[in-house]
Amino acid sequence: MEPRARDRMQQPARAAIAALAIGIACVLGSAVAQPGGAADAEPRAADLFGAAPEPPTDDAPAPVHDPANPDARRLQQPQEAFSALPPDKRGKPDWSQALRLGAIEPRAAVAGGGEPVQALDLDIVMKNTAQMPYVRFPHAAHAPWLTCGNCHDGLFVPKAGANAMNMAQILRGQACGVCHATVAFSAMYTCERCHSVPQPGQKPWW
Repeated sequence: MEPRARDRMQQPARAAIAALAIGIACVLGSAVAQPGGAADAEPRAADLFGAAPEPPTDDAPAPVHDPANPDARRLQQPQEAFSALPPDKRGKPDWSQALRLGAIEPRAAVAGGGEPVQALDLDIVMKNTAQMPYVRFPHAAHAPWLTCGNCHDGLFVPKAGANAMNMAQILRGQACGVCHATVAFSAMYTCERCHSVPQPGQKPWW
């Protein structure tokens, strides 16, 4: 077959391959440009731990009460309310210490009265912490605030090894983070409060 005839026969195949290549390039380009596409497939460092809280600052905190509400002046200001409570190293109220000192007395029910809170002095040591010191969970520091049903079985199954968790979950407000990313001391910047048990042969970290 003559070269010219061969070229004429191959032209449609070349055109089809070129069209296919252009189509693939368009599809990939569109996926990369779209949120959640190929460009977002790799996890970003900021996403590994969710939305991390802001670093500690000396700036005045945002007001808790709405200053535009005239009734706000009738409410006790947080600085006054917390002034009698022992502070932690960040200057925030140390609620556990306040409880031990008798500075506060949590109610058994919101309206008062109710069944007495069940005392439970039981430490759980969690050892799946990689190179970090083990985590000690003290029931004695939590039981005066919470009934067993607040955590079991909704958040934690009361069985050894049944509650896999990690810091990413906690910082996203899951597991321990249900409280320790909201109303209790933050799990960020206070590692020593939970990771308090050195591993065998490990020097104290804190």
